[in-house]
Formats: sequence, structure tokens, C-alpha cells
Amino acid sequence: MSRPSQLLQELKRRRVFRVAVVYAAVAFVIWQAADFALPALRVPDWVPTLVVVLTLLGFPIAVVLAWAFEITPEGVKRTEAVGEGAAAPAGRGSIIAVAAGAALLVAVVAVAWILLSDRAPEDTASAEQQGSLLVLPFENLGPPEDGYFADGVTDAITVRLAALDGLGVFSRQTAYTFKGSNLTAREIGAELGADYILEGTVQRERPGDPTSRVRVIPQLIRVADDQHLWGDTYDEEVIEVFRVQSEIAERVARELDVTLLEPERRSSRASPTDDLEAYESYLRGREAWGQMFWDRRLLSSADLFGRAVELDPEFALAQTALSQALVAIYFRGRSDDPSRAAAALDAAVRLEPDLVETQMAQGYYEYYATLNAERALERFDAVLRSQPNNCDALGMSGVILTRLGKWEEGIARIERAAELDPRNQVRVGSLGIAYTGMRRHREAGRVWDRMIALNDSNPTFYTVKAQNYLLWEGNREQARRVLEQASNTVGIDPAWIISFSRLLIRVLGEEYADALDRLTLEVQRDTIDYYQAKAEFSSRTGRPQLAAVYHDSARAVLEVAVSRGATAFGRLGDDLALAYAGLGRKDEAVQTIESAVEMAPIYMGADRGVSLADDLAEIYVRVGEYEAAIDQLEYLLSVPSIITIPLLRVDPLYDPLRDHPRFQALLEREP
Repeated sequence: MSRPSQLLQELKRRRVFRVAVVYAAVAFVIWQAADFALPALRVPDWVPTLVVVLTLLGFPIAVVLAWAFEITPEGVKRTEAVGEGAAAPAGRGSIIAVAAGAALLVAVVAVAWILLSDRAPEDTASAEQQGSLLVLPFENLGPPEDGYFADGVTDAITVRLAALDGLGVFSRQTAYTFKGSNLTAREIGAELGADYILEGTVQRERPGDPTSRVRVIPQLIRVADDQHLWGDTYDEEVIEVFRVQSEIAERVARELDVTLLEPERRSSRASPTDDLEAYESYLRGREAWGQMFWDRRLLSSADLFGRAVELDPEFALAQTALSQALVAIYFRGRSDDPSRAAAALDAAVRLEPDLVETQMAQGYYEYYATLNAERALERFDAVLRSQPNNCDALGMSGVILTRLGKWEEGIARIERAAELDPRNQVRVGSLGIAYTGMRRHREAGRVWDRMIALNDSNPTFYTVKAQNYLLWEGNREQARRVLEQASNTVGIDPAWIISFSRLLIRVLGEEYADALDRLTLEVQRDTIDYYQAKAEFSSRTGRPQLAAVYHDSARAVLEVAVSRGATAFGRLGDDLALAYAGLGRKDEAVQTIESAVEMAPIYMGADRGVSLADDLAEIYVRVGEYEAAIDQLEYLLSVPSIITIPLLRVDPLYDPLRDHPRFQALLEREP
């Protein structure tokens, strides 16, 4: 027999051909499984290629194993040369092929496991992220009153893009601080660290007419070289606006090489409502919600969202927005019944339970209506599992974690939210509050400087900056310079700044006595803060009868407000206790503040819980319960709080305690 014939016979005898066929079948199954499963696992794009390479490399290994070894009842042995016509044991080739394939599959799974487990979720996101994108507010080319429609188009595109994995999108709040700005794309990108900017224009032919046409012209710009990567013109009937928004988001994703998974594609193309009048009401509600810090705008947003769901009860987005607005109204004490908010939330859950906005609304309801911090955290965490860079969920969950005593974890999330949303005053302010609670005053000072840079006309930002120097170093001079900075640079009356802080009134009030005497309610605007500021100042300047008048005015307003329910009491109970203390109503003052603290204990965090615990010590001092006050101060110094040794040394509130041995011992501690 010729050598080629002998070789062919030997290959058959050793079942090498069978191994090759079975191995190919196993490899094909692995490729199909990888093609289906790996995209869902969101592994890097090169992993499927690695799977193919490993299977190809495994083929010669399997062939060599088939040639060299055989499986016998005594185990695996080297194949011995035998005479012509002899055959390997039945099934030997199949077993070797399957074993090789199984080993390869184990290797692939092991590699994938290492890739996924060694990388934290946030690291994975950053590794896959194709860049950061800022969606600037699209310019309204129609009449000014149609601006809300252009904003609505911008918001819808932003939401669709933010939901895509692999793309970092700056928040709406940060984007809108550049509305009407004369800065170039490169200047904006440099300030934020954005890689790409999407801008555009919107114009409706006949505003408010559902049969009108709308023209949307988007442009995608690469910041590094100011190059226009893509642009287009969409001229459609208004009813097609949802499709246009989706197409723009998908085109941007393709231009930035972001892979769209099918669930993301379906979500992007979903139409929120078929009723354009309902959509108009929703957009107008969003416009009012953007100014919800004014009560009248908050109430207006709820009315507009309510109109939207009346027109289309199946409009899930409007139901979530209505629930959130009604919860805010309830939390502010403008309503004593959260049932309408609950009903809107129930409708949203029934319609779109997996919608991110629905999950966010659930979190807000748990936090602000039921005061259940743990349940609220679960809702926001659920959002973060699908959208790790959702600024609202990061910020809210971070605040909640600090309130649950998980300070470091909470601050990390708040820092991340402020990083992603760098011009959002709520996000940045939350970070400053958290740093203050942790007594990280140097970092808090940098945050307050940042807040002033964002909005140098807001007096409260100078208030917290001045207070920070007193908490940090007991430095009156530095606090005074903050007031001078506000007065000299933007012309803010120092008395207005001081009026937001009883601490500043006590420490610096007498230096600004004339201005504080001239302070009016029209200037201060907040009724309770105004009455309390006037009462504190009158008391410090030896006018107890006038102080009592202001305390009683505050009491009258506060008793009505806290009667609206537990939530209002939790927010305002300490202010009411202060008014009672100023009127000499000791028992009512102590009972009120202790009840408020019980509702929001110290572990409830950097802002409310710690503030109430501090107010408890203050009320004890004001009503003469000095031992109880020192007990509370000792406790506050042992946990994260706003009480510091430098503060105790300079705050006149604690003058009645200065001869007490226990208080003196506190002052001797290291700051």
C-alpha cells in the first residue's frame, strides 16, 4: 500500500476525520451561542472575535489529540501503531471532539467571566463609552411663545440618547445653562469636557395647530476640531415629531459608533401619545416644572400635566410627571392629601412599569410622600442598573445613602452626579451639604465657590460660604469678607445674605445693624425666614419685646403650615419650636422639637436629620436645659454633623454654657 493510502487509512483508524467533523459542529454551536449571548452581556466588541480565534486555534489541538491519544476503559492512553484494518474503540473520536469542544467552551466562559467580574460596572461603562455628548437647547425659530415646543423636542432627543449604553450624555439642567449663550462649541466643550455637541433649530409653521408642519434641523459637531460630522433637515407634519426625534437620536448614535440593542431601539421609537393636544399640555407643563421653585409655577405644572392625562389617560409620561408635581406640592405643605399623586403613579405603573420615568416617580413618591428612604433607594437603584449615569437617580440615591448613615458611598454618588451635571445647582449644592456634614470644610468651600460662579446673584450661596468659615475655623474675618465680596462684586445687600442664617446674625449681625433694621419682607421674600431673622436680630440687640412680636408672627404662619400633615411638620417643626422658645413657651418648644427629631432622626443625613439634631441642642440652650444641651452637643461631635469645636467657640448662642465644666471640656478638644 502506498504511503498516502497508509496515512489515509491511519487517519480513518484513529477517527481523526470524525473528530474534525464533530469539533466543527461544536464550534458552530459555540459561535451561534456567542452571537446571541455576548451582546446582551455588553462585553467589549473584540470578545466575539476572540471566541472565533479560540475555536480556530482549538481545531488543530483537537486533531492532534485524536491522532496521539485514545480513550480506553483503563483511561486515556497513547495510540499504539497496529496492523492494517484495526480500528480504534467505537465512539473514541466523538468523545475526544466533544471533550475538546467542552474544554474550549470552558475557556471561553472563563475569559468572559474574568472580563466581566474584574471590572466594576462603572469601569465597564467607561471602557465602552464612545465619548460625551451635550445636547444644546434647539433654537426656536418661531414666535417666542412657541419656545416650549423647541425645548420639548430637545428634551425628547436628550432622553432617547441618555438611555443608550456606551454614550455619556450631559443632563438637561447643565445643557440649559448655555441656552442663548454666545460661546462657541469648542468653548462649551472645553468648559464641560464634552467630546461632541448636538445643536439645532425648530420651527413650526402654525404654532398650536396639530395639522401644522414642523422643520427640525439638527447638527452634530465634534468639539476637538469644530467639525460638523452630520446634519440633516426634517420637514414633516407635527404628528411625525416623535418619529423625527427617534431618527435623530438613532442617527447620532450611528455617527458616534454606538451599537443600538433591540430593546433600546424599541424604546427610542416608542410614541408617548397619539393625542397632540395632550402632548402640547405636557410640554407646557414641563416648561412650568422647570421653574417649580416658585409655588405658582409648580401648581401650574400640575394643572397642565393633569390636563394632559385627562385628554389621554394612557399617556404614561404625563402620568409620571403629574405624580411628581403633586408629590412636590404635598411635600411643600401646599396640600395635605397625596392620594392624587398616588393615583397618577398607579396609572403610570399600570401603563409603563419599566419606563425609567415611572421608576423615578416611584422613588420620589416613596421619599417625599411616604418618607420611606429605603424603598426610595431601591427605586433609584433600579434606574441605575439600566442607566448608570442617570444624574437624577445618582443624586437622589446619594442623598438617601447619607441619610441612612452610608456617608462615603452616598458622597461618591453625589460627586458622580455633580461631575455629570456640573452646572446643576441642586446637584452641586447637595455635594456641598454632604461635605459639610462630614466636616470636610475645605472641599465644601470649593463647592460654595463653584455655586457662586454658577449664579453670583443668589444670596444664599454667600450665606453658606460665610457659614463654612465659622464651622471650619471660627473665622469671623473670612466670613465678613464673603459679605463684602457679594456687596462689592454684584451689589447684594449684606443684610439680605445674613437674614438667611441665624448663626450669621448672632456672629456678625451687630456690624450690619442699620441694614438689618431696614430689611423688609419684600426684599427677603421668605416669610418665615424674614420673621425669624428679625426676631433673632431684635433679641441680639436688646429689644426682647420686638423679638417676641416677630416670634409670634412666625408662630402664626407656622402653626397653619404644620397643620397640613406629617410631612409639613417634619419640614417646619424645628422652626415652630424656635418660635415657641422665643415666646417663653418652654414645654411646647421642647415637645415640638423632640417630636420633629423623632420623625427625622440623626441618621437621616447631612441636611434634614443633622439640622434637626442641631436645632434640638439650640432649643435646649434657649429654654435653659443646659445639661440636655451639652448631652446633645457631645453626641453631635461624635457623629457627622454641622457642629464643630470652632463653631462652639465663636457662636454667642452658647454663651450661657461657657462657665459649665462639661462645656469647657468640649472646647478643649482638638477641632
